[in-house]
Parts: sequence; C-alpha cells; structure tokens
Amino acid sequence: MAITPEQIGRSLRLARESRKITQEEAATALGVQVSAISRMENGQRQVSTLELTRLAELYGRPMEWFVRPASATEPPDPIIALFRAEPGLQSEVVKEQARRCLRLLGEGAKLRRLTGASTEVSLPRYELAAPRSAGHAIAQGQQVAEQERRRLQLGQAPVKVPETMARQNVWTAALELPDEISGLFLRSPDFGMAILANRAQAPVRRRFSFAHEHGHALMDRDASATATSVHNAGERTEQRANAFAAAFLMPEDGVREFMHSLGKGRIVRREEAAVDAVTEEGIEGQTRSPSGSQKITYADAASLAWHFGVSYAAAVWRLRGLNLVNQEQAQALLDQTEEAHRYRRAVRTLSDEEDSIDETPWDHELNGQILSLALEAWWREEITRDRLLEIGRLLGIEDKKILDLAD
Repeated sequence: MAITPEQIGRSLRLARESRKITQEEAATALGVQVSAISRMENGQRQVSTLELTRLAELYGRPMEWFVRPASATEPPDPIIALFRAEPGLQSEVVKEQARRCLRLLGEGAKLRRLTGASTEVSLPRYELAAPRSAGHAIAQGQQVAEQERRRLQLGQAPVKVPETMARQNVWTAALELPDEISGLFLRSPDFGMAILANRAQAPVRRRFSFAHEHGHALMDRDASATATSVHNAGERTEQRANAFAAAFLMPEDGVREFMHSLGKGRIVRREEAAVDAVTEEGIEGQTRSPSGSQKITYADAASLAWHFGVSYAAAVWRLRGLNLVNQEQAQALLDQTEEAHRYRRAVRTLSDEEDSIDETPWDHELNGQILSLALEAWWREEITRDRLLEIGRLLGIEDKKILDLAD
C-alpha cells in the first residue's frame, strides 16, 4: 500500500515533537517558511526527497521511518509501552533517564550512518514454540545458547556480552532502574536494538542481565519493548531467557573442562576396557577416585564463578543444572555464599592478576561508543562544531574536553 502525504505528515510531526523542535526551528533548518512545515505535517504539501532527507537528519530518524505505512501510528519511542505496562517504571526520574538513553541511541544510530558504519543488526531470529513447561523453557534456552556460541565461534571460553553485542550492532547500556527490574530490551526503527541492565546491580549480576536480554532479542523479538522484573519472573519466556543466559555465559563443555582442571567432576567409579594386541580378547578393569576427592566445595564453585565472570549463585545453579552436584549439595553450597565471597577476596589479596571480567565498567559502554562515533564524524567533516558540542553535552562532557579530544 502506497504511503499518503497525510501519513508522511503525521510521521514528520511525531518525529519533530519527540525531539522538542519547533516548526520555526525546522523551517529555518530547511530554508522554508513556517507555513510550509505546517502544510507538510497536515498532508497539504508534497515533501521532496531532498527535504525529507534533511528533515530526517534534523529529527535523528532514518528515511525509512517516514515512508512506512505503519510509522505514523507508532509511538515516538518504544519505552512508552514499558511505562504503561511495568509499574516499576512510573518514576519521573526513571522516565527522564530512559528518554535520555533513547536519545543517545538515536544519536548513535545517526552517527553510524554518517560515518558509513554498518547499522544492520546481525542477530538471527529463533522461531520457537511457546514453552509448555519450565523444563521445556530451559531446554529451549540452552539449545539456542549452544547454537549462538557455535555461530559466534566462541569456543568454551568466557564471553564479554557487550562487546559481542556491539559486533552485531546491538547497543548495550546500564541504566538506573528500580531494584525490582533487572533489565530491558528495546527495538525501534530509529536505532535498531538495545539491551539495558540495571546499573545498581553488582557487575556480575549486570553481566547476567545483559545475557538474559540478549536471549529476549533472539527469541522474543516481537514486542518493541520488554522489561525483566519480579512481576514477570514466573513467565516461561523469562525462564527460557534465564536458561539461555546461564548456558551462553557458562557453556557445558567449558564448565566440565574447568572442573576437570580442578580435579573435580569426574565419575567416582569407572569401568575401563581395552583389547589384547595378540589375542584380540577383551581386557576389563575398574578405576575408582579416592574417597571425597570429587566433592565440589564452595572454593571450587567460587573459582568457577570467577572464571566465567558470573555470580556465585549462578555458578552453583549451573553446576546443579549439569548434574555435577545434586539438590542437597547445591543447597549446601548456597548456604556457604558468604564463605565463598571471603575466599574470593582472600585469593585476590594474594594475587597479582588484573581486575576480572566482572569489573568491566559496563556503565560507560554506550557513552564510549557514541563518543567514538562523534569524533569519527567530526574528523570526516560530517558534523559541525556545534553538533559535536551538542553530542558532548548529551554525554555529559565539557565543551573544552571534547574539543581537546577532537583536536
């Protein structure tokens, strides 16, 4: 169905108002009378391709957004749906932060286009049946995680989720959210996809939240925005995303290899067999691990958590999911959480190793990406000095500092 001038006009008005730009400012930027902008938005004046290109740049939206038939009926930003559906997002402080984050995402997408960087999200989409039970949800999440690690050629090593997402043009950021909300997934034609985690969480918890929202981006992409909170923790799709996060961050073979390196996780009694080279008759025997040698301790679980950059509880539950500990043993390990934390702190005081993966400053991931894009656009003379300063202020960078970086 062809797009009508009225639909384009409504899209132009929505885009202008979402950026808080007046008709007078739009007219000045375009070099036309204010009445021309008004007539465009009312569908009474045809918009040329050049005019639409300039307005799209001014409003920070891709050209495609204005010429899709459904665009005029869409809300100006995807987080409006979250404000209506998630009680924890009603705070004005949270709303203001979310709007600022969305503006950053829009600016980042625009800078990507200006600098010629790829803007296409390269995440695959997994079409899955609605999980019938918790067990089915867990199995689906684990299967998708295994496929993703193979697709990304991650092997069995720990993975840095924000960097992995950035390579696929998915934005990541930390946001001040209420305690009951761990993360958000957002999708918009303005910026593509973004996964956000609660900045108040410990770094290892944030890392799990990023992986959880990554799962939603792969398996639950239909909604323009979703929240992960205490209010929906029992939903099967949330259980599936949790299973994805655990398996993506702690791959089964990687966990088993690590436990084997500690001398743990092997079968206590094992049947051995070989063939006689002369008679070709079978030789059978049995090996048995020393008593107690395979017991997984809180120190082992803490080391596993440190290795993969996850919380101690996440490591224990992964051991339980892989049947490396039984239910009683898992509960005993969880009861020793404080001992595990004391052990990790003691080991760090005796170690010369650098800060671990769980202390990466995720909070600055989005700001860093946008600053890099803004400087690149400046060096290519794609943006003006005033535009560079505007982006710097949005990032909270003083004018002098960003000009020093630019020069």
